Amino acid sequence: MKIHFEKGLQLENAQLICHWSNALGESFQKQWMGPKISYPLIAQSLQKIEGIFSIFTGEEFVGLIQKIRLEDRNLHIGRFFINPQKQGQGLGSQALRKFISLAFENEDIESISLTVFESNQRAQNLYQKEGFEIVQTIEIPEQKYMMRKYR
Repeated sequence: MKIHFEKGLQLENAQLICHWSNALGESFQKQWMGPKISYPLIAQSLQKIEGIFSIFTGEEFVGLIQKIRLEDRNLHIGRFFINPQKQGQGLGSQALRKFISLAFENEDIESISLTVFESNQRAQNLYQKEGFEIVQTIEIPEQKYMMRKYR
């Protein structure tokens, strides 16, 4: 599997993300998109988000990830989502590993952080497998963890 990224999100791929996400329901969308984007997800909402990168394996669109902000030499990432039909095949691990590697090519980045809900054990396991550690617990409105990986 050859993973590559493209900056931005084409309309047809935004529509695929909406289809995948909406089929999994409102609580799922809240976990991966956050509370600021209303359910059901629509393509226009996705296309307005800054820092989005489309994930491809070969020519096939398989998901997305976002660079949210760079602050104090830490890149905060989020909105990482792989096609549910492609999950469990190692795509998420491979895409995350490559995205992290590319980010660390920027010498201004010393660490990468993300936030994950306590209830999302599958994502936590993936992030821990890729070297992220829990550095903070956030209790409100639901318990979630800030996780960080250092260079």
